[in-house]
Amino acid sequence: MKKQPKSIHILIGILVFLVLRLILGRCTDMGITAAGASTLALFIATIYLWITYGTGWTSMLSISALAFTGIMPASTIMANSFGNSTTVICIGTLILCVALEENGVTTLISNWFITRKIVSKRPYVFLFMFLLANLVVCYFMEATAVMIIFLVLAKGVLDSLGYTTEDKFAKALYLGVLWITCVGNGASPIGHPVVLLMINSMAEMTGAPVSWVKYMMVGIPLSLVTLGLTILIFKFVLRPDCTKYAAYDVMARRKELQKLSAKGKASLVVYVALIIVWLLPDFIGSILPQVEAILDRVGASIFSLLAVAIVCAIRIKGEPVLKYETAVKKISWPTVFFIACIFLYASAFNMESGGINVFLRNLVAPITSSLPASVLAAVFLCFVIVATNFFSNGVIGTIGISVGVPALMAVSPVGYVTAYGVLVAALCNMGIATPGGSGFVALAQKDGYITGGETLKYSMLLIVVMYIAVMLIFWPLAQALF
Repeated sequence: MKKQPKSIHILIGILVFLVLRLILGRCTDMGITAAGASTLALFIATIYLWITYGTGWTSMLSISALAFTGIMPASTIMANSFGNSTTVICIGTLILCVALEENGVTTLISNWFITRKIVSKRPYVFLFMFLLANLVVCYFMEATAVMIIFLVLAKGVLDSLGYTTEDKFAKALYLGVLWITCVGNGASPIGHPVVLLMINSMAEMTGAPVSWVKYMMVGIPLSLVTLGLTILIFKFVLRPDCTKYAAYDVMARRKELQKLSAKGKASLVVYVALIIVWLLPDFIGSILPQVEAILDRVGASIFSLLAVAIVCAIRIKGEPVLKYETAVKKISWPTVFFIACIFLYASAFNMESGGINVFLRNLVAPITSSLPASVLAAVFLCFVIVATNFFSNGVIGTIGISVGVPALMAVSPVGYVTAYGVLVAALCNMGIATPGGSGFVALAQKDGYITGGETLKYSMLLIVVMYIAVMLIFWPLAQALF
């Protein structure tokens, strides 16, 4: 069991705030105001508490404390946190993902991939198809549920074939689920709060909204390349013994598949319809501008609430497609509080009454003036993909946006900064090496198939190769798109 942090961290957090407030209060010549100094000091102290205690009650404490800085009135604090549209979208999609999980949609999709004839007697094709299923489902669902489902499926397959915790084939499958769930979590904004948080926080700072379709034009190819790199690492580095896989019976497993229930079909239809509505403006803007205007005016958050209401209202054989009480209990409220808190600070950083962005630009000006923008971006992205393996993805992504975006905006056009922010949103989810970087690592290690040392060794290899691929392929791609 994870040891709970000691209360001393609260005192350290208070000390961090007081010291920084004193230092920042003497930097008014760099553009920051008294309210801005209090806000920035509180934000850094909050990051410390996030690292030590998590993002639940600490986010609520930070939201409350911000009211005493004087940077904005309480009504604006509520509007920019829990009233923010992205916070509402996250709540809606988390609830809808519960509906898909509860009604067996996720399990059916995943089993479909691993019961194709092509996987028979082909262990690496099986690994590819299994992880491809993992990736496809993760594009549209909250990642924790996907991770749990695929680990259960993986263990079932391994047990049926007689693999033990010592077999490298089992280690490959568990490592694959860990890696692919994390990269899939960063490949799409749909159902992924951290990605939404990053791109919308960046939009607050740059004034340029990020198209979900364009984001996925970077994120999905990046995830597919990572899948390919994963298989190559398994084949040429891990080199598992696949002898026992010969006993895998595709037809027998296919016979075990059950048809999707009426509830499953209803929840899937509603969720797919919601995704279409979200993405539609990017495709019909030039053809049906009036429809695009209506969709934009209503907003993505309203449609997410409507979709939740529909799956709770529809009754099949006397029962709702989704029990509202079940969904509310199963979603991650600490994630919701964290999203609300970060958006509040994103708004605070942009307020003229605080002067925080002006201060940050002036602070990094000596560095930005002496280094090319490409070098700065490369350094910041390297920091994100490495540091996220030791600290929370949301925290590292927030640092990558709140520090990197002002630094790059001082020397680069908005499109260049947006390309950088998109890659931060994708890469901050790659916390695959240690439990400190991601709870997914702890989930992958709990059955004993992979140890901490094995996870760290092979995951850092993937991180190095992935970073090279990002700088050679996806950094130029993101710049071309944005």
